[in-house]
Amino acid sequence: MKILSTLNQLAGAMVSLVLLAILGAVGWFLVRTQIGQWAIEARLAEREAQVQSLQNELDSSRKQIAALNKDLEAKLLEIQRLDTALRLLKVDHRVAQIDVISQQGSAETKDLTTTFSFVELDGSGKPIEKPRLFTVQGDMVYVDALVVKFSDEAVEVADPLRATSFCLFRRVFGEHQQPKDGFPLDPVGDQPAAYRGGREPSDFERDIWSKFWHYANHPEEAAKKGIRAAHGEAPFQKLVPGKRYKVLLRSSGGLSFSTEDLPLQGSDKAM
Repeated sequence: MKILSTLNQLAGAMVSLVLLAILGAVGWFLVRTQIGQWAIEARLAEREAQVQSLQNELDSSRKQIAALNKDLEAKLLEIQRLDTALRLLKVDHRVAQIDVISQQGSAETKDLTTTFSFVELDGSGKPIEKPRLFTVQGDMVYVDALVVKFSDEAVEVADPLRATSFCLFRRVFGEHQQPKDGFPLDPVGDQPAAYRGGREPSDFERDIWSKFWHYANHPEEAAKKGIRAAHGEAPFQKLVPGKRYKVLLRSSGGLSFSTEDLPLQGSDKAM
């Protein structure tokens, strides 16, 4: 009996050892599994942090690219503006044309007279009206006009209303005439030739011409309109038979003359 009891105790101990071994193995498996899970989660968190960091860098790069594109667009617009301003500052607009028709007499006998035609031109250099014929004593002719010049800033930004000087012809006269005795071109109160072709003056232009001498004598008010100068000009030219003289108006300046040979009769040359 004693031996049987001992064997039972030994068997129970062995069963306990086996159970403990199994429990230990299971516990160790669970611990290893948990540690592995923690490691995986740690690696996933690290990867997520890396992905987020890369996403942040990508977002930052996109913002930088957008800012650079915006800056590039602004610079391109500025280049275009400056290019336009440069071209405007150099452009000569043909505003009138004088053709010498004939000369009679001579300067020596003091009976020299010159007959010429005067015609105003549109923006494309085409006549606005029929040429008007005038005859003056001598061979010098003055072209009297009112000129409005705008500020450099207005010209530089290519303001469509202020991108060029304005000109309104008043009269032509010879060197032996008093200006007041000259031949009127656009008498005060008449519709200027520039507007006789169907184009209506803008409100801005009406204001300029109706208050021309006011702005000329009140620079503070003129400056508010972008006007740099408003005054009369009377450039003059020695007329020679067979020549054509184009009256030019520069965006940033006043009136000037250019000279060329008068086209032969029947020539297809443009006005």
